[in-house]
Amino acid sequence: MIPQFLSAEGFQKGNLMLFGSGSYGLGMSSGSLERYAETYNFPSYLTFRDGLSPEARALYFYGLTEYNSDQIQLNSHLGEVGVQYALFKYISVGLTGVYQSIEASNLRQLEPTFVLLMGNQLQRQYSSNSISDSLFSAELVSFLIRKDQRISSITTGNLDFGIHFLPNSVFDPYLRFGGGIGNERQAGGNVQRLFAGIGLRYHFVSSYFLFLEALTTNTYIVDYKAQAYTFRNRGNFEESFVSLGFGKQFSLGSNTDESIVAADVQTIEKTERKESPPRIKTFSFLASEIFEPKTTRIHVEGRAKLDALARSFTIEYPEYEILIINFVAPFPGSEEEDPLHEQFGINRSFAIFQILREKNIPATRIVNATVGSTRYDLDSSERVLFELRAKP
Repeated sequence: MIPQFLSAEGFQKGNLMLFGSGSYGLGMSSGSLERYAETYNFPSYLTFRDGLSPEARALYFYGLTEYNSDQIQLNSHLGEVGVQYALFKYISVGLTGVYQSIEASNLRQLEPTFVLLMGNQLQRQYSSNSISDSLFSAELVSFLIRKDQRISSITTGNLDFGIHFLPNSVFDPYLRFGGGIGNERQAGGNVQRLFAGIGLRYHFVSSYFLFLEALTTNTYIVDYKAQAYTFRNRGNFEESFVSLGFGKQFSLGSNTDESIVAADVQTIEKTERKESPPRIKTFSFLASEIFEPKTTRIHVEGRAKLDALARSFTIEYPEYEILIINFVAPFPGSEEEDPLHEQFGINRSFAIFQILREKNIPATRIVNATVGSTRYDLDSSERVLFELRAKP
């Protein structure tokens, strides 16, 4: 996993991100649309049966209400595609398109007014039965004819904002919120949508990322148009979702910076032939100049040195790859924080990598070359090297 970590591009100012996701409702829905679905689906004429005492009728009504609320359940699915731009170090702004489908489970297929007509017809055919029994029989037919049904189909365009807590990191926890407008495609009407969520992105293979997000949405169907068929899907709908997605980001800022540096060099040396850069340049530091003693934590003075080094790498050596080299003992110890443990040198390299990434040095330029001391002539864990190698 370490090589993938060190080559991944985290959230970085100036990057453009394209992504898509699918979201699945968790069933925790509410809103006036769901309340209307429960009212529309309630088999009220089943409580009209003759021969029931007031107490039995009340108990029967309560049982039907609970059963109906369990049977009728609204659930929604979302599909989302969009683009985000890293506006600042911690802030992103984006535009997304969302398709939302709201479905009802066990929705009645005969509307209540039809039950009255059927009950009246039964009363004419079987005049010996009471009107209550006829309505009961008609409602029982409606109660049995139920099925899952899509009640709303919505598309919206949204503006969203993101707050990212660990820029330039492989793992990027974030908050996202926003809203948008759109259309109700099944019955007509305008839609307003608000949403907020918390998520985690994992960056891998340089510029790709996966993300997992938990969000809650509130969808309002406004400027409603009456529809020809039975169920009126007017109102608001609230639900919580879990979302899984995939994306790719493009580094826009680093290419611009390097082209500016190249243009400046050409302007200053118009009449001179630029010498080929040396194949390797080396910067050597004592580990105590960067790290706290016998730890992987970078102290204040070390951060200042790395900041200055990062500026030099960006301005003076934009064409070089950067190799971070820390001592690794040939025989690892037993603790990761032990200087004689292999992971100790790797953790120190990763800490330096994070600082360079915060200074907007692309991850593709940075290589973690921590290996045994014999190859790089490091005699102890108190040495840190940076090798700059010209790209072929």
